[in-house]
Amino acid sequence: MFMRLEFFPYPLFAGLIILLVTLFFLLRRKKSISYLVFFSFFWVYMLIVAGMTIFPIPLDIGMRTPLLGILRRINLQPLYFGGLFSLHTHVILQQLIGNVLLTIPFGFGINFLTRIKAMRFPWIALGTGLAIEVSQLVVSLGIGAAYRGVDINDVLLNAVGVLIGYALFRAFGFLYLALVQQPGKKQNSLYSYIYWVARRV
Repeated sequence: MFMRLEFFPYPLFAGLIILLVTLFFLLRRKKSISYLVFFSFFWVYMLIVAGMTIFPIPLDIGMRTPLLGILRRINLQPLYFGGLFSLHTHVILQQLIGNVLLTIPFGFGINFLTRIKAMRFPWIALGTGLAIEVSQLVVSLGIGAAYRGVDINDVLLNAVGVLIGYALFRAFGFLYLALVQQPGKKQNSLYSYIYWVARRV
């Protein structure tokens, strides 16, 4: 029988338990409830990304693939998509647009957790896509099989998604500051936290 490690239930539950422990320590460090709310949303989003990009992981692969066989599956040539465009249209859109959509929430949501200067965001964007592909490569090496292809184009598409998310956040922040009255300094609400995040950009 074909065996594989699914994202649900064990990896998902483990991720949620780690979230609860992390929230406990953040609360002890006097982080605001608003920060914890955004941190929780972002953590769950990252779990979803892990579930979509790493899982399921095959466990009974039989004969292991040699290291060179796994490394040959790595595409380091930008804009080379192999036989992708010979596939059905919905598969092409899933591969291209899906990789962009996957990381838009990252580029938007990371700003609610930490301040990142605009000039550093292109590097953050590339690092995000690279982290996903490297994770897939590490799993492939660990199980001894290229269960997912590692592609520089996925890195670039993920980076585009992060940059789009950041652009959307900048637009959101501009509109929020223009439409919302400045909250009082003593307020500790989502309303005032979002205002503070929008102002620090």
